[in-house]
Amino acid sequence: MKKGLSIKLTIILLLTGMLTAFFYVHETFPKPIRAATALLGTPTAIASGLSYYLNLGIPVYETPWAVVFSNLIASIIIVILSNTFLEWRRKRKELS
Repeated sequence: MKKGLSIKLTIILLLTGMLTAFFYVHETFPKPIRAATALLGTPTAIASGLSYYLNLGIPVYETPWAVVFSNLIASIIIVILSNTFLEWRRKRKELS
């Protein structure tokens, strides 16, 4: 396996684990802290909304695999976008 690919997979798995752990720990925080950190739970909220509007019938907030899967998809998107941005910045720097 290429070194770059293994690093990206590691980042994706770590980010997924951290987002999932944070989702479950987040509910124990006091309300002022929960309000300030609520955006980190956005992947699960988006998955819940999609499940509702597409009539999938999956209770995302009560289903651990759905929480992990939504965080995995979000992690993959974050890594792809950040890699694309860094490549664009590197090419731009080489041209100047």
